[in-house]
Amino acid sequence: MKSLLISLLLLAPAVLCDPRSPWKIHLETVNRQRSKFAEKYQVANMNELIYDPKLEKKILEQLALTDTCPKPSIISHNGFDFYFDIGNVDEGKSTVYDLVSAVGKKTMASYISTCMKTGVRIISAVTDSSDSPAISGPPASQCPDGSFPNGKLCKLKNNRDGYVRKGWFDPIGLAVEILAKKTDEVYEGAVEEAAKVLVDTQEILDG
Repeated sequence: MKSLLISLLLLAPAVLCDPRSPWKIHLETVNRQRSKFAEKYQVANMNELIYDPKLEKKILEQLALTDTCPKPSIISHNGFDFYFDIGNVDEGKSTVYDLVSAVGKKTMASYISTCMKTGVRIISAVTDSSDSPAISGPPASQCPDGSFPNGKLCKLKNNRDGYVRKGWFDPIGLAVEILAKKTDEVYEGAVEEAAKVLVDTQEILDG
């Protein structure tokens, strides 16, 4: 059954003219919000994420376990963090806070699928897991070994600028851009929620 669902997920985007993933535009959206977070909260060691298309298969495997219709949620499994339905502006904010704020993450992939029950498009993402603590200071002033300052983020050495698939064409690019804008709203909300969390935490520590 799992293999069948994965096969259907692979075929559905082609049949529905649905892009497989938001690729470079989504990556830029995430990194832009990580940069804003690093600047606003003076995080000195925030990594810039790079796109790894090989991770998309891992999203498919997890989607198969949810019957292709996951709720906004985060699942950690075998060293990876999965973020489901992050395009849900009403409920998705809490699922992307870690994606925006976790400093040590290095790689990500994303995927646009369609819930087979409702026909609603679902944006999912996966990153490597990291528990690296944030370091307070000017953004990109204390980059980890193997990285260098790039604006407000720490860029991995020998990292190509983004990842662009072959066969990119205007209809898919437009759909990706629209969905990326939706997720950008979610990330903006996540940053605002982060502010509340940090203020509440500081009050507890000071109290």
